[in-house]
Amino acid sequence: MAQVRDLSTGLLLPLRAHHTFGRFEPQVDSCVESSSVSRIHAVIEWDGHEWLLRDLSRNGTWVDEQKLNTGTAHQLQPGQKLYFGSQTQTAWFIENLHPPRDVLITNSDQCEDVYLDKFHFLPSDENPEKAIHQSTDDGMWYLESIADGESRPLAHGQTVSCGDQNWTLFLVEHIPATEQIFIDPRQFTDYHFSFRTSLDEESTQLSLESDVGNHNLGERSHHYVLLHLARLKAEDAARGIDESSQGWVDTDILAQNLGVDAAHINILIFRARKQLTEALPKVVGIKSLIQRLRGRLRFAGSEFTVHKGAELIHQLSTSQN
Repeated sequence: MAQVRDLSTGLLLPLRAHHTFGRFEPQVDSCVESSSVSRIHAVIEWDGHEWLLRDLSRNGTWVDEQKLNTGTAHQLQPGQKLYFGSQTQTAWFIENLHPPRDVLITNSDQCEDVYLDKFHFLPSDENPEKAIHQSTDDGMWYLESIADGESRPLAHGQTVSCGDQNWTLFLVEHIPATEQIFIDPRQFTDYHFSFRTSLDEESTQLSLESDVGNHNLGERSHHYVLLHLARLKAEDAARGIDESSQGWVDTDILAQNLGVDAAHINILIFRARKQLTEALPKVVGIKSLIQRLRGRLRFAGSEFTVHKGAELIHQLSTSQN
């Protein structure tokens, strides 16, 4: 992410994709307290390739010794100094001009900044307690507890805590980016889940298949949780149980059947969601891969097959429901 430094305080400031400077604090991203500075004085914005500065003021904006023409875009370079309202004002120094990126900015020495790409575990991948992820459905970031699945939306500037570690959420966009929903409106339920497990069920592979291509997700331990839940759903469908009631199982019973504790079940489910989110970054509905209801859960996929060795042992399609 791009950063500028306020030379009056020494503070380093990350830039949003459309970052405004001015005197009117409620309407700008960075407040510049000076009578010579306009309410909304200037904007630095990312055009997809480079960072541009536009002067919107009466008293002017300078890049080093050059005064900008009002409204004209000026390409910025690292190492330049910016002056708002007057060259006698304290300068802002351009530290770097990396592309904009959402990030969790650390508030202490106990943790590091976390640059965000769709789905992350906190405090670490190895010991996850919470998950922060961007929903393809609405473009919002959400924080979820792995222990109970409780979820809440996040906004720019909010504090994100996990144990004794704290971060501030920095979002580069003012409005969630929803254009991807219109580019690829596919649901994860449009994909056929093809499970293959060994004869001893010690290893499980998963592939996602659709009319636009296939995704081999390889062999992972979390695939077996999905396979087991898919198997329960297929068995209920074969018995003629209504679709709305198919596949539900108590979390404790599921944990007992798989020989792990309930906490580990939740971690495996979140790992499965993370992998699907990374494999299908523009597909909506992955958050609902596993449905939950009062201590029970089920697999939400509607098209799947389960092979044990070379034998097809379970199959479910929308035509069966």
